[in-house]
Amino acid sequence: MGKIYVNENQILLRQLIEIYQPNNFDWLMYQITKNNTLTLHHIDEVNEGGILCIDNAALLTKKSHRALNMCESRDIYLYVVINEFFKRIIENAGPMTQELIEESRDLKKSLTRTLYRR
Repeated sequence: MGKIYVNENQILLRQLIEIYQPNNFDWLMYQITKNNTLTLHHIDEVNEGGILCIDNAALLTKKSHRALNMCESRDIYLYVVINEFFKRIIENAGPMTQELIEESRDLKKSLTRTLYRR
């Protein structure tokens, strides 16, 4: 068998999972499934000077990551608010509190309205 290549993003993703212990949902309350796995979102984009570290990373599923990237071009204010919310989760340094979960649900609703004009 060949070697399995693990890149820095994958290592960081594993560390985030260990620290924040997502319980079936990512940081925007999208459900984690076999087909909607967790990805690493860079809060400050690496190509714009952001660094690859825990303090600059969020746990998002493929679906929510795509939605957030679309949001960046449709409502930059909401995109910034969501990234600031991620920084608060990082400051908490552990699984999301009930307060953060409720705020995340509200942000997901705002994101959905922005993307689908509901």
